[in-house]
Amino acid sequence: MTSTAAPDDTAVEPWRPGQPHAELAADVRWWLGSPLSLGLFGRLALDQVAYRPIAAAVDWSGRFQENFTDRGIRSLAFGMLMLFGDDADRRSDTEELKRLHAGVRGTGNGEFADTRFSALDPDLWNWVAVSSLNLFYRGYLAVCGEDLDAGQREVVYQTVRWMTSYLELPSARAKLPETLADMTAYYDRVAEKHLADNAFLQYADDSFDTLPVPDLLPKQLRVLALPLWSLVTPIALRVPKVLGQRDAHPKMRELLDIRSTRLTRLEYALYLKASQLAWRYLPRAVVLDPLAYNRYRYERLRYAYHRVQLDSFAA
Repeated sequence: MTSTAAPDDTAVEPWRPGQPHAELAADVRWWLGSPLSLGLFGRLALDQVAYRPIAAAVDWSGRFQENFTDRGIRSLAFGMLMLFGDDADRRSDTEELKRLHAGVRGTGNGEFADTRFSALDPDLWNWVAVSSLNLFYRGYLAVCGEDLDAGQREVVYQTVRWMTSYLELPSARAKLPETLADMTAYYDRVAEKHLADNAFLQYADDSFDTLPVPDLLPKQLRVLALPLWSLVTPIALRVPKVLGQRDAHPKMRELLDIRSTRLTRLEYALYLKASQLAWRYLPRAVVLDPLAYNRYRYERLRYAYHRVQLDSFAA
């Protein structure tokens, strides 16, 4: 078993002992395995539907309208399968992902009636992939990267890039940027040329503020959970809203009319400190997704078993 698909067959994982900043890379890797990464910074993915053909495609698919919470759960579950599943599962799940997206093509509805889209268009696919990469990178820097120098930030980027390499298509137009500088330049180009306001972007932004009880839960459990859910979620959702808005690209801050106030700056400092403490001091069993934690435990046990082996069978 392995923990992620390698960018090429000869490359070495950034977290492999002996690699530069291997300990940092390992921490980044497990950050991708924590629901904190998506839960706290998921709003950064709104940049995907600021790209008009992607907004048209998602609107056409109806996935947001069904149950926004279910969509988030499915995204998290699929991400964990791809990041911490074994090779055979990852290959089959990648092909299934492409098969499902192959049917998302056509012309948009309503406001998007003039917009054609294909989910497997390399330009659109790559923007979604880079958006996901950027989400993990920005989130880690916010929570853990305050004192990192330029070289260490590159290690963070390369680790996230390695982990998300399954998102690449065979097309040269759908390859993840090679370096952090390349990613930043690419993001800025797309933001300037393609990102614009649209009704679906505003709808998606509003959807983050009022998450419904997930339909994936059994009906009786949904009924029992509703009162507490209605009480807790408006408060809990304030945290990712403040964090995501503060770390959004300037173009997205403009499109979503995000304004910094004394209150939001204070909230950001408090929520960020709480997130930092949670990541640094809570047990891995608490902060990691179960599948990621399974991988974490496996690798610790594997290391322990290797330590008791002989270096040679020779006399």
